[in-house]
Amino acid sequence: MNDLEEGRLPPRFTISPQELIRVIEERDRKWVDNLGGVSALVYALRSHPQHGLSNEQIFAGLQPRIDFYGPNKFKYPPPKSFVRLLYEAFHDVTIIILSIAAIISLIIGSAIEDNRKHYGYLEGIAIVLVVFIVVLVQALIDRQKEKKFRQLNSVKDNYAVQVIRASSAVSVNADQILVGDVIKLAAGDKVPADAILIQGSAFKTNESAMTGEPIDIHKQPDADIFLLSGTTVSEGVGYALVVAVGERSQWGVILKGLIVEPENTPLQERLDRLAWSIGKLGILFAVLTFLVSLIRWIVDSKRSNVWEWESVLDFFIDAVTIVVVAIPEGLPLAITLGLAFAMRKMMKDNNLVRRLEACETMGSATQLNADKTGTLTQNRMTVVEANWTGPQVTYDETLSPAPDMLSAKYRHILSVNMAVNTQANLQYNASGTVDHLGNKTECALLQLVNQWQTDYRKIRNEHDIFRVYMFDSTKKSMSTAESLSDGTIRLHTKGAPEMVINHCSYRLEADGETHTKIDDHTRAQILGYVKGMASRGLRTLLLAYRDINHDRSDEAFWECAPDTDLTYIGVVGIKDPIRPETREAVRQLKEAGVTVRMVTGDNPLTAKFIAKEAGILDDDGIVMEGPEFRSMSQSELEKKALKIQVLARSTPNDKLLLVRQQKKLGEVTSVTGDGTNDGPALKEADVGFALGIAGTEIAKEACDIVILDDNIQSMTKAVLWGRNVYQSIRKFLQFQLVVNVVAVSLNFISACAGQELPLGAVPLLWVNMIMDSMGALALATEPPRPELLQRKPFGRRAPLINRAMYRNIIGMSIYQLIVSLILQYAGADIFGLECASADDCTARDLEIRSIIFNVFVFMQIGSEFNSRRITSKNVFAGIQHSILFIVIITITVLVQVALMIGVGDTRVGDSIGIGRINGAAWGTSLVLGALAVPWGFLVRCVPLEWCYGPTDEDPTEMSKLEKLIHVPKRKPPVAPDPSESSGSDSSKVTGTDETELSTDHQAKDVDDVPHPVGLSPSLVRLRVFVHAVAFVNVVSRGKMSPPETL
Repeated sequence: MNDLEEGRLPPRFTISPQELIRVIEERDRKWVDNLGGVSALVYALRSHPQHGLSNEQIFAGLQPRIDFYGPNKFKYPPPKSFVRLLYEAFHDVTIIILSIAAIISLIIGSAIEDNRKHYGYLEGIAIVLVVFIVVLVQALIDRQKEKKFRQLNSVKDNYAVQVIRASSAVSVNADQILVGDVIKLAAGDKVPADAILIQGSAFKTNESAMTGEPIDIHKQPDADIFLLSGTTVSEGVGYALVVAVGERSQWGVILKGLIVEPENTPLQERLDRLAWSIGKLGILFAVLTFLVSLIRWIVDSKRSNVWEWESVLDFFIDAVTIVVVAIPEGLPLAITLGLAFAMRKMMKDNNLVRRLEACETMGSATQLNADKTGTLTQNRMTVVEANWTGPQVTYDETLSPAPDMLSAKYRHILSVNMAVNTQANLQYNASGTVDHLGNKTECALLQLVNQWQTDYRKIRNEHDIFRVYMFDSTKKSMSTAESLSDGTIRLHTKGAPEMVINHCSYRLEADGETHTKIDDHTRAQILGYVKGMASRGLRTLLLAYRDINHDRSDEAFWECAPDTDLTYIGVVGIKDPIRPETREAVRQLKEAGVTVRMVTGDNPLTAKFIAKEAGILDDDGIVMEGPEFRSMSQSELEKKALKIQVLARSTPNDKLLLVRQQKKLGEVTSVTGDGTNDGPALKEADVGFALGIAGTEIAKEACDIVILDDNIQSMTKAVLWGRNVYQSIRKFLQFQLVVNVVAVSLNFISACAGQELPLGAVPLLWVNMIMDSMGALALATEPPRPELLQRKPFGRRAPLINRAMYRNIIGMSIYQLIVSLILQYAGADIFGLECASADDCTARDLEIRSIIFNVFVFMQIGSEFNSRRITSKNVFAGIQHSILFIVIITITVLVQVALMIGVGDTRVGDSIGIGRINGAAWGTSLVLGALAVPWGFLVRCVPLEWCYGPTDEDPTEMSKLEKLIHVPKRKPPVAPDPSESSGSDSSKVTGTDETELSTDHQAKDVDDVPHPVGLSPSLVRLRVFVHAVAFVNVVSRGKMSPPETL
């Protein structure tokens, strides 16, 4: 390894691994020829084309070869330790600030005697507990999803490979393959590493894992000799020289480039904007509080001629408290709970969420760019139409026409023709799936034979094959001759109908015995059937046969297939059919406002019909080809990127360019795919879906969500759950901000009036942490409603708090604020409470504050019910299905009752501001809490056009109220430039290969933490300042007990 590190080659090896990687990447056949051909390359790697690695090398040990060229293993990053996951979960600005505040609170609460007597340290303990819960839950979720994903890929690399070593064929695991090994490959084998073909017979590979299309590529020593790792052998047998393994193979290079850190999601961007807005509002109220208090102090001090300068510090502390109270500290827990609940439920719907934020991002998705092969279709060629004896036959999912349509003899002749005149095979798996080995078109014929309750393998075994005439590109046909029991030779032929029909003289009738002469009219009729099938995007084959009585020893006669005077059997139409659930899934996604688009490498005609069959292409939809798309100017891309419904003949670069352009236009994009070619686009999109069964390891590494059952319907469920998560976060924000608005307003009014704060630090902490946590759990665990798919997606520009939420928050805050102020200033008279003496009103004030606290809590419980719906007036709709919500509400009530009764009569209660209340106060609390529900109904009756705030559909739309009071017109939100956030330049898409695109991501430093998308550094600094200023409030607790929200 020292020689390699110093740039020198060991004497035993004359070609560097980097040179071999370049040869494979560039398909540099000229370099191979200049070296002296494939044989010279074999010897240069100290191997032998027939004998493989020598006995001497094996005996001496293969470690030097492994050290120099590497093992055939991909080194996934080791799973993060639980401590590391805890650290990453803790690595959040809000969590860190809360933790620092908790430490300071614990120090002050414990060190200062007066605070210690009043249990001032309880605040710090409570904050530490909440931080611990959030961090622990997040770390456990991350570990679980990582474990599931590694289990999914663990079985993929465990398969056997035939290797020639010391002149013997041995079977070894794929991870034991070395550079210089000569491997034997046959139909159905997976290529374990990058290799160069030494020799082969009718050797073809299927590179759909790399290109996405089921096209067989012919490989031969004098033409295309390059075999790519991860592809499969579709036909023939061959021997190949391994030249690149593991991370140095094309498979490994692409996979390595996809392991990067994710970008911010649309929700994270909205939360950043919300934090900034709340910070500005909190600072505004804080400045007003300080100025009003300062003016009041100046006036009072002037009158009394006593200047108590310590009061100015108290005013500043009150102002900072306003800022702290404005920040919804329970939001991180609410988001964590909501996403965790959705992730577990989505797993039951066969969606393995690899990136937790993808749960909510999918709810905002506006664009779905779907790969055709394997996603919309079944990735297997299937007979879907046929013309046997005249009438057109369309097959259903059983591939069986009406039983009385074909006679047993006719079907027997047809089955033998399809079984013996093919080289492919079917492999039935324990899971019930069928793998196609060999030519996909032939596999479609074999599957039709098996669906007719006839085993094609049994037919092959029972029939004596005389000669096989492989596909002739001139005749566009293939033939197989078999010997019948009476000595007759029967020639079975299949091929292009327009060619083979000219060699047909007869037509077999439905009884399987009668032969009718074919005339020009019949030929034209058959070709009409063929043209109709082709116009529907089907691949057509004509099946025919001929019985021949001729001397078998006549080599001149049998040298070429005697395919004249054939008897026409029928024509079959074959295609890769769409999945049964595709059309319904597309319909649901369209109804949900998601634009579904097909991106495929197939020809436009086939793509167009598949898209129409799937319900993607409308009558006026745009079908465009990749070359035209990639040659468009930027202005043309902006006009067409969202209007294209089918992008045919596209390359992986085209898909990546399309995704980047959509993101630049502000769309939230999602991509589906199963092949290696889909990797870059899957990574670039906001949400990438990979198929769990058919998907390659690279596709699954690049994606955000793995569809475990390969069912496109699962994406519809992902959209539903994503919208439910987003809606749950909105519900919690509506609930949380009511608490914050009322608390800020109470503190502002009380501070300006020179009154003692109505809620003590611990009671307010109880509301902010315990009640909000229970509220988050209650609202986040509600099941999704099907109606969520009937609305448009939120998109990237939709506001986090819309007009309906503003209406509800303001309306509920008015109710709670009025009730709290009445209790603060008139509570003593209402409940008949009096001071113990003229100079001692401590007990009365404690009871008033306790009543306010209890009423405040029960109003929040009523607010939770109101928060179940944002626009709908019936907040109890579907509550019978939300058992967990009811249970949590019940627990919340019981916990509150236990707190008031258990702590109210103790010295602890007196110290923290919670005392005992009478029966009238309990009844008042229940009634005022219950009245919050009908009040919420009245609030939702207010027309939205007479309310403040942006709408989801058009954030710039101004309401009648806003126009009436001349509110400045809102500016449209600017979508972030994806080229800046992704770390790659979209201008480099055209003209680069797939490897370059995927490895662009390596330019990212996974340890860097980028600024929130859409926020300038100055805004980020101001946002951090808003959080940090909360520390001053903690320091002040040695002198007073302001409301605490940290």
